Amino acid sequence: MGKKAKLKKIRRELKATSGENSQPNPNNFIKQVEKTGYRLQNIQRSPEVPRDNVEPQL
Repeated sequence: MGKKAKLKKIRRELKATSGENSQPNPNNFIKQVEKTGYRLQNIQRSPEVPRDNVEPQL
């Protein structure tokens, strides 16, 4: 068995095993977002933008 064939075999095995264990867990997403500095309980929203159409002053 050649070097490239061995690498192909290893890659196929990794894809097969990672496909079985890749169940999406919503807690993982929250943990990843918290690592970037965001908090679920302390949401900082942008200030409200007025909807009035302001005419430019000449």
